[in-house]
Formats: sequence, C-alpha cells, structure tokens
Amino acid sequence: MHILFIADGDSKYGAPHSMKQLIRGLIEKHADMEISVILPPRVKLEAYYQQLGCKTYKIFYEPFYQGIPVQKWKVPIKFVIRGMGYLLGRWCAPYCLNRKLDMRTVDIIHANSSREDLGGILALKYHKPLIWHIREFGDKDYKCFSFRKNYIELMNKGAYEFIAVSGAVKDHWIKKGLDRRKISLIYNGVCTEVNVKKEYRETDSGKMRFLIMGSVSAAKGQYQVIKACAMMTEREKEKIVIDIIGGGNRVYIKKLNAMIKKNELSSTVRFLGYQEEAWKNLCNYDCGLMCSKSEGFGRVTVEYMMAGLPVIASDTGANPELIIENENGLLYQWNNIEDLRKKMIYLLNNINVLKQMGQNARKYAVSHFSAALNAELVYKEYLKILELNK
Repeated sequence: MHILFIADGDSKYGAPHSMKQLIRGLIEKHADMEISVILPPRVKLEAYYQQLGCKTYKIFYEPFYQGIPVQKWKVPIKFVIRGMGYLLGRWCAPYCLNRKLDMRTVDIIHANSSREDLGGILALKYHKPLIWHIREFGDKDYKCFSFRKNYIELMNKGAYEFIAVSGAVKDHWIKKGLDRRKISLIYNGVCTEVNVKKEYRETDSGKMRFLIMGSVSAAKGQYQVIKACAMMTEREKEKIVIDIIGGGNRVYIKKLNAMIKKNELSSTVRFLGYQEEAWKNLCNYDCGLMCSKSEGFGRVTVEYMMAGLPVIASDTGANPELIIENENGLLYQWNNIEDLRKKMIYLLNNINVLKQMGQNARKYAVSHFSAALNAELVYKEYLKILELNK
C-alpha cells in the first residue's frame, strides 16, 4: 500500500504535528506500508520523515485558502503576492512532481489540510482516491479567504472521503456545502508516552502554574487570560503564574505585552516564546488553558490532558467534545472574562478537585485520543477505500 501525503505549509503547530504522529503510528504498526510525503520548500521536516523511512519530495505550492493578516495594510499585498504564488504552484506542482514520482505506484493520496488543493488537483489528474483531512473551520477561526471561487465544488469532486477532526468541524463544513456522505469523524491522536504529573499540589513557591500554549493570535484568546488576571485581587495574583508558550504576529504580541505592563502583571504573566518540545514539560504545570474562539479540535487541549492536567476551555468549537464539565476540566463562556476568572480561582482554591480532574483527564485522553487509535482508524479507512476500488 503506497500512500502519498501532502503536507500543509506549517511546521510548528497542530496540523503538521498531527500528520507527523499519524505517519509514525502507521509505520510502527504496519511496516509493509510505503509512505511518500510532499513538502513545500519552506517546511523543514524532510529529515524527520526520512528517518521514518519515507520518501520526501520538495514541491512549490501555495494554499488556496489564506488567513487574513493582523495588519490590514498587508491584505492587498498578501493577496497579490500569494495569489501569484498560488497560480504558479497550481500550474507547476503537478508537472514537477511527475518528474520525481511515478504516480502509477500511488494507491491513495492523503491531503493533510483543508487549505491546500494540490491533493484535489492530483486526484483528478491521475484518477486516484483522495482522503482530504479537514482540521479547522478556516473562515470561522482564521477569517480565511480563498483564491478559488469554486473550492467546495473542487473538494466534493476531488475527494473520495473527508476526515473531520471533530463533530463541530464536520457540521461546519457540511453547512459550507461538503457532501455529508463523504465525511467521517476521526479525532486526532496524541502520543501517550509523556511525562505525567505525579503530585497535584502548589509549587514550592506557593504559586499555582497555569499554561496557555499554541500560536499567539487573537483567535487563540491569550488576551482573555491577561484580562482575567487583571481582574483578580492582589492576593489572588500573588498565588498564580501564567506562562504563554508560542510564537505569533509581533504586532499582536506587542499589544499583549502592553496590556501586561498597563495592568502591572509582569511578575504574573510571562511570554516564553515558541518551544519545539514544550509538551515534555507540561507535567510541571497545574492547569492548561484553551481560550480559542473556534478550536477545530484542540491538540494542545489533549496534550494537557495526556500530561494529567485539567483544562479550563472556552465553550466554543470542539472544546465541549473534549471537556466533560467538572470531570476532566471546566468550560467557560467564551470572551466572558469574569467567568474565566472564576473558573481559574475555583481550581486555585480547590486542590483536591484539581487533582481528581487531572487524573480523570489523563485516563480520558488515553482511552479516546491516543496516537495508536488514530492511526488504526485511518488505516481502516485506507483498507476500505482500496477494497471499494479493486
């Protein structure tokens, strides 16, 4: 079985990590699989896939679905430059790939992101079944715009099957026009072999450590955490530390730092920047925060849970599918800063509840969102497609 994966243009956050985990899981369980990976030039993951035994191909292509920049003056510039790049890649990519890879050897194409249409183009050109992973809302979370007016038509025509990473994402894309008969729901998988929190107590400094991890953007809601902290009493502030891990737009980060300075929170809220293997140190924290406006799945949420941390999450997107209220975490009304503050203080003042929720979170994550389970469910979809296309 030869699977051709098409990577998205990111190498840091949820989608590429999910693809890395999926491919590793497939190879570890099914050694007879042959996996090839197409990567855009700017994505530096070829060494990782080559170590797994995959063949990699660097091909230039741009997403047809693009996020709107934070700075509005950049919108027309991005539209022109990325638009030209998209048209060039759309024309060149199939030709360049054909010179490097014999597409007759490929059994299934697997596109990792809803933003790239190269998988659809190749599927139609070479008459290959395509699995198209839908990992985000796109317009609802990142306000994406499309270089294709008929992208839903292309997706329905090109894909043999869509895999949605949550019920919320599935329902959203059905409303956008995707063929509901082609969409399957398979939650993302996360490695279970992590450092798990052993002792649920305040740190030696007497402070409780909160963490919000992921790309730093308005859609991820870091500003809500800073506002919630600003509303706390001085005594409450003295008992907590909030770390923000991730990179993002410098202008937006500058605004957040200004909020921190204005509210005199420099000793409470810390920016730690992007960290390649931050998941290894999650057990050093007491509670994870997920404050996104519309999280498609919430890989970070599950990583918190795998490490034994309870999660305080907004009540939007896929969060209510992952968080069982008062069992493995708490849900707050998105953008209701007072509600978020209350939930944080509740866990601060109820260490026994924090401990039980953390233990429940670990058990739930292992049983529902393991990388092994995710890989096996996807593998079964491959077998089903191959059987139907004999």
